[in-house]
Amino acid sequence: MKITNEKYKNLNLANEEERGENLIIDFIISSFFGVVIAFLTFKNFTIAFLTYILIRFIYYFTFEYLYGRTPGKYQTQTEVVNGTGEKPNIGQLIKRNISRFISILSGISDDELAVHDNLSNTFVIKNTLLKKIEIKQPLIFIFYLSLIAYYIHFFSTQSELELYDIIFLTAMVILFIYVLIIGIKKIKNYS
Repeated sequence: MKITNEKYKNLNLANEEERGENLIIDFIISSFFGVVIAFLTFKNFTIAFLTYILIRFIYYFTFEYLYGRTPGKYQTQTEVVNGTGEKPNIGQLIKRNISRFISILSGISDDELAVHDNLSNTFVIKNTLLKKIEIKQPLIFIFYLSLIAYYIHFFSTQSELELYDIIFLTAMVILFIYVLIIGIKKIKNYS
């Protein structure tokens, strides 16, 4: 997907970097909720996987329906609109968010739109008038905190730890402290 703003001149399409950042942030958040709900409530893998997909659909659909943008789009000051620059209708959002799951092939599209944009006739545009909310740093912080909590739980249930287990856990704690320090510095810079 090469965004040149030549085909859709009336819209200020978000560039590839912004779309990529949206994807990463939203994928992490929606997958976290999907995995937690699916695999903690269902023992059957098929039902757990379908629940995971449903949770991710609900995440995207709800944010785009209510706010026109997901947490990732808050980070990049982008939003989802229809061809006239207005809020998409429910039908467009349903098509967009169902087709999002086949959108892995979007990178090979050559007309400035991802597969789920094309199928739903929606666009992701840059709008610098929108409020920007930094979500990347807190997301990284939560990610490392989750990993540390998981590994502490995992290692505490083991009867004997190997040397590599201790080294790995120590590295995770150091990374967490580093991310915490960077986050505090960024918060101070915003004040």
